[in-house]
Amino acid sequence: MANIPPVALGLWALSIIAQLAVLTLLLLKGHFRGLPLFTTYIILNLCQAGLLIIVYSRLIFASHDAQVLFWFSEAITLIAQAFAATEILHHVLRPYRGIWALAWRLLAITSSAVVLYVAASAKEDPDWILMIASRGFHLTFTIATVSCLLLIRFYEIPVHRVYKALLTGFCLFSCSIVIADTLLPILRARHNMHYAAIWNSLALAVFVVVQIVWTVALREPLTVPRDLAVLPATYARISPEINLRLRALNEVLCKFWKLEAPRS
Repeated sequence: MANIPPVALGLWALSIIAQLAVLTLLLLKGHFRGLPLFTTYIILNLCQAGLLIIVYSRLIFASHDAQVLFWFSEAITLIAQAFAATEILHHVLRPYRGIWALAWRLLAITSSAVVLYVAASAKEDPDWILMIASRGFHLTFTIATVSCLLLIRFYEIPVHRVYKALLTGFCLFSCSIVIADTLLPILRARHNMHYAAIWNSLALAVFVVVQIVWTVALREPLTVPRDLAVLPATYARISPEINLRLRALNEVLCKFWKLEAPRS
């Protein structure tokens, strides 16, 4: 492990501790029952950390074999991240079947677009295929998450603070990866010898912050607070204009997708 820069090594250790804290709260508070995919995502991240500890103790940090194993494990955690975020969005939009149907279809379309973009870019620059894939995934993930958060904000959809913190953390982390993946080729082109360490340190620093935010948020119970546990009729009285537009949009989408809107 001596070949890893001290700053990156320290941030990596902090990220493991923070993830263990998140996993502990998920188990002790019983959140894993309502968030099984998110819990799986955290477990896979810890498994990836364990794998990389073994890899970097045997291989040089920037060696080809170490990079291949890193990206292989990273692909698994990225898939888990997508499923975890989708799970949270489903919890938030579950009362609005039409809107949820639109959301997951948009996610599927944008994901397909990323795959096509990566395939086209690979022919032009095969050396950066993995970086392009990572940036494309996180850019898509950020756009999709921000769009959902704006929709939630615009229509004042009641969202539990825990779900809001988890989605915001995912969004913040993906934004940092997009910036880091864009910065890396620039640093390498300028022959900066520490470009890999800078990339890792930036990503890990934001990841640690996100894990701390999640740790604080997950201390709360996931039972629905009184301010969110309102029936549609009650919510209509609290915010009639917003609720009317939201229900109208949901009903239109339900008819379009040929779904049965939930009765209030």
